[in-house]
Amino acid sequence: MPTPAVLRWPIPEPIRCADGHIIACPTCGDTVRLVLGMDLDDASDAPSAMSCPAGHAWFEERLPRHWGALLLAELLDAEPGIFARLEDLQHVHGGA
Repeated sequence: MPTPAVLRWPIPEPIRCADGHIIACPTCGDTVRLVLGMDLDDASDAPSAMSCPAGHAWFEERLPRHWGALLLAELLDAEPGIFARLEDLQHVHGGA
């Protein structure tokens, strides 16, 4: 069985929900560089796994997992070799 394509990566901009609100850490209120857990094989409506730069973790009800799966699929379509370059990208952009 192949390993699913899962990536936890800080999103550089604030994440805006479908309702127009910006997602914030429920503990500290951070809105930038929130880490989204993206699983290419999880297109469900379950809440997305998230964390903030301070290390607080939660499941975001307003951001379904299929959103992260779509984002990761688009990333892999645009740059198929992205997983081979993750270490370099983490040095440039920061990683979780």
